[in-house]
Amino acid sequence: MQSKGGYGMEIGTAKGQERRIKDLLSPEEREFLNSLIARSGLINRLIMRLYLAIDIKGLDRWSHYIQRLGGKKRLLNLVSYWPVRILERISVFYVGGSLTAGEQKAFGRICRVSDYKLSRYNALVFGSATGIGFFTSGQFTHWLSGFDTIFDTSLGLTSLLLFSIGAISVLVDAWRVIDSYLRKKAHMPFGFFPLVINSTTFLKRLAERSRLGPPNVPR
Repeated sequence: MQSKGGYGMEIGTAKGQERRIKDLLSPEEREFLNSLIARSGLINRLIMRLYLAIDIKGLDRWSHYIQRLGGKKRLLNLVSYWPVRILERISVFYVGGSLTAGEQKAFGRICRVSDYKLSRYNALVFGSATGIGFFTSGQFTHWLSGFDTIFDTSLGLTSLLLFSIGAISVLVDAWRVIDSYLRKKAHMPFGFFPLVINSTTFLKRLAERSRLGPPNVPR
């Protein structure tokens, strides 16, 4: 027969676990993250709040829940949990590594990845794929321009443009990888997707600068 003291300890432990699951962030950490997120533009604020919900309020709580399970129920949850976690990690490096350098720091704190690692692996994996895509498209367009058609000139210019964009993309990503090792610095990639998601952050910064006006230079 279980004593009342032991039963009370079990209840207290269970309540403590539930409390930790419900509030995985300290008030100071939550306030700090909110201040970092508030500096971003609309699109990136939404992205970071989405990952805050997915990582800390979703997958982390799920992980805590699985740790308390046993037997078949634990196994079934693990089978469901790990594919979702792997997909989340892939998206973290793709999306997070596409943000501005400053926002990668905030995003990294949410997803518990160093900002320079976000930049590094985004460049190595997704940057390489982007560069290959540009060069392959340029090569194919150049091949099409070899045919004697009314589009041969425009196709030749298009292939040159694709090769140029690919070269710039590869150079930027090479610098991102090198600097992530040398100085542990994060950098924004070159591409259409980073430009789109960071556009509202750029506009917000421009608006703030125009509102503040030029700095006063002492005479």
